[in-house]
Amino acid sequence: MPTLTNNALDKNIENYIVVFENVLTDAFCDGVLAEFSHADEWNSALVGTQATVDRNIRNADAISLSTPSVVQKNPKCREIIEETFYRACGGVLRRYQTTFPFCRVVEGMGFELLRYSAGGYYKTHTDSFKKVPRALACSFALNDDFAGGDWSFFCGDKKIRPPKGSVVVFPSNFLFPHEITEVISGTRYSVVTWMI
Repeated sequence: MPTLTNNALDKNIENYIVVFENVLTDAFCDGVLAEFSHADEWNSALVGTQATVDRNIRNADAISLSTPSVVQKNPKCREIIEETFYRACGGVLRRYQTTFPFCRVVEGMGFELLRYSAGGYYKTHTDSFKKVPRALACSFALNDDFAGGDWSFFCGDKKIRPPKGSVVVFPSNFLFPHEITEVISGTRYSVVTWMI
């Protein structure tokens, strides 16, 4: 069991929000977008414990990359995409746990591709629910050629604009309310997963 140290038990809550850059290559990010940006599997992104559509809270679209019916539409390509995200997540988790060894997770929850078109946003929320007690969120930035669409934590006190190929990692609990600000122009693409 790790020994409690100042590094292991950081008292500045903002330090638990970490951006790891250059986790994915530009070529891989471009390949994911080439495969899915015009796909017919897009649906309105869901919100809350009831998993409902509410465009007043979350104005975005999503594809569940880990759903077998999605993978089977082009398995040769899509299995590689999912495996690449899986390996990237494992590496990111190990790096995160080096700094925060008390972050213990058991499994991932699959990958969701998100599309925020101009006017898209996700109002302030947290990611953990009683029925789905998520521990850690990981969001991969697939592009950065858009305006707006920033991460905003703590009601705007901390804003992040991760570059293409990077990942934002943070605890999913009630201490980390966050939002995606409105996309002003262009389209923001990301892949998100949670660990429990």
